[in-house]
Amino acid sequence: MQDHRREGPDGQGERRGERHEGHGEGRQAEGPEGTDFLDLEVSKVLYSEAAALTRAAAREILKDAIKERLRARLGPRLEAIARIAADELADDIEANLAIESVVEGRRHARAAREEAIRKALAPTHEHTKE
Repeated sequence: MQDHRREGPDGQGERRGERHEGHGEGRQAEGPEGTDFLDLEVSKVLYSEAAALTRAAAREILKDAIKERLRARLGPRLEAIARIAADELADDIEANLAIESVVEGRRHARAAREEAIRKALAPTHEHTKE
């Protein structure tokens, strides 16, 4: 199998056709309109994002000087924008976690139903052939 990775701006491989930037960005549209923020199993997505960021951690040392200068010149304005973006992402994550919980509850309910059907159809001593 051929690996179709290419080097991204952070030196991380990226598969062709896949992007994992921001929340909901770079993905092909799937599902009904207005649901582009959904990431089912967001806990797995977040762990994957965290693992991918570990490579970029070394670059943070170099970025610190740039961050310090930008903070000195534009800090309050950039922080206000950052709070807005962070709050939006936090709202989306909370919605996704709630959806994951509902989906998991339905999985358990279906499993319980299947078990009840299995028991209902299991042979009993009264209904066995003689």
